[in-house]
Amino acid sequence: MKGLFITLEGGEGCGKSTQIRLLGEALRAAAPGREVIVTRSPGGTPAAEKIRSVLKEPLPGDDLTAETELMLFAACHAQMCAKLIKPALERGAILLADRFCDSTEVYQGAARGLSAEWIREVCDFVRKGTTPDLTLLLDIDPAAGLARTRSRSQNPENDRFDSENLGFHTAVRNGFLELARREPGRICVIDASADAQTVQQNIREVCRERLGLF
Repeated sequence: MKGLFITLEGGEGCGKSTQIRLLGEALRAAAPGREVIVTRSPGGTPAAEKIRSVLKEPLPGDDLTAETELMLFAACHAQMCAKLIKPALERGAILLADRFCDSTEVYQGAARGLSAEWIREVCDFVRKGTTPDLTLLLDIDPAAGLARTRSRSQNPENDRFDSENLGFHTAVRNGFLELARREPGRICVIDASADAQTVQQNIREVCRERLGLF
């Protein structure tokens, strides 16, 4: 049985964590004999989780440069692909990832201003042909997403990305939508402003239509 690789992407506060959990639960119920893995980027393996802590936590007086961010995300994705994603797909599992290389293209490219061509070359090098079968882009107005994020966190300034300004997050949203325009066969845009159950229903419908799940 062929493994399936599904990613969820989107800006801060779009609901990815909730939706990927619900999708994982639904897939396990619909196919009880099939392995379903839910992971996140950065993270997913012990080494990649250590990289995550460096990427997410502010370092006053020594903040990461855009180039350093890119290299750390690349190291994380290389580890994830080799140790988690490829072995899972070879076993025929369904692997759900909260972010992957699309986020690198958008955050370090569209928002940080690094060369899109250079980022794609780095991403291609570390993933070695591992690309999602389907990407669900949860789209929400950046101001609304930030309001969600900051309402549930007492200290949003402790996350390097949550604490960025609205202009940064607007660039992130525009970058994701540009990717969706460029790759409509892989990336499906989901309106994330609706209630969680409606968003989940729309996600399952896309998975049914495009991958024959459910």
